[in-house]
Amino acid sequence: MAMSILDRYGIKEAANITFYELDGLGRPTNPVLFIDTAKTSTIEQTAENTSAKGGYGNAELISWDFGKEITVALTDALYSPKSMAIMFGDGAVRAYNDTTQANVSDSAYLMRTEVFTATSSVTAAGSAPDAGWNPKYIGPDGKAYNKINPKFYTEVGNSVASTALVSATKYFCTYDLQVDAQIIEISADTFPGTYYVVGDTYARPFAGGKDEFFQFIIPKAKIQAENTITMEADGDPSVFNLNLRVLRPEDGVMIKLVQYNLVGGTDVTGTASKIYHNHILNPQANG
Repeated sequence: MAMSILDRYGIKEAANITFYELDGLGRPTNPVLFIDTAKTSTIEQTAENTSAKGGYGNAELISWDFGKEITVALTDALYSPKSMAIMFGDGAVRAYNDTTQANVSDSAYLMRTEVFTATSSVTAAGSAPDAGWNPKYIGPDGKAYNKINPKFYTEVGNSVASTALVSATKYFCTYDLQVDAQIIEISADTFPGTYYVVGDTYARPFAGGKDEFFQFIIPKAKIQAENTITMEADGDPSVFNLNLRVLRPEDGVMIKLVQYNLVGGTDVTGTASKIYHNHILNPQANG
């Protein structure tokens, strides 16, 4: 692919990113994460500089660059359990299983807390449902789920029996729900790993305007541990950041920027297109 010094291109689209595990020789093996919902993918290079100065005015005579640093900032509009595990932990997504519950074996449970106000007092023969507490949790799917092992507490956190609730009084209730879940463990001694990273996007030439392929290759990228998830009632939804520090591989090539066109392709013949209506047309009925 011959390039001219007069060729000019623009780059706009965020890249699709693939992360690969590294083998013992620093080569890519199996892919562990693919991101095609990125909002931004930014490559930044910095370096330090020092100069020899002298003569009249102590002007700079010779300049040296050193300490090159390349970083990549990825902002994803969405997350997956795998991307979250890579951002915050050791990259593993584990099944969540809790067998400490005696009533159902091999099941997972999560604890939730709710606040309610008793609608009536309960006698010794009654119980919390008689005071207006709902023993069922209504999920987002509209189904009712059992609240398992409920415990009741006063506003100051004191435990109270379900048979001693007082009308017009506010209470806390903690209970378990049986779940099928995945868990990402963020431990004090686990940090994000190092991966082989490939990003695919497009470059558009000033002359012609037909997009060409553009790819960046990072043989050795360390994911940084700093991260933030923003949860707020208004404004834009949270984005998910993967910040990479490019490390020096064995051959010294820290990043490759590849612009390319495909070769050997054949023309694809188009197929007939159909339009589907949600009713049967009857021209005669229309006069």
